[in-house]
Amino acid sequence: MANGENNRELKPESVLTLEQDAILDLYLQKLDAYLEQLKESEKIQVEIETLHLKRLLTK
Repeated sequence: MANGENNRELKPESVLTLEQDAILDLYLQKLDAYLEQLKESEKIQVEIETLHLKRLLTK
């Protein structure tokens, strides 16, 4: 990722306008947040299933 940032700094001409770049950055932030929430949801689901299986095994 550092190479991409370096390449971006070396090339002052950009395909995107400043507004488009800002929107893209915001979209990527939202996407990262969504993926983190998804990972947390999966962890919670695994915990629920584990507890359920433990209850079944102890009966």
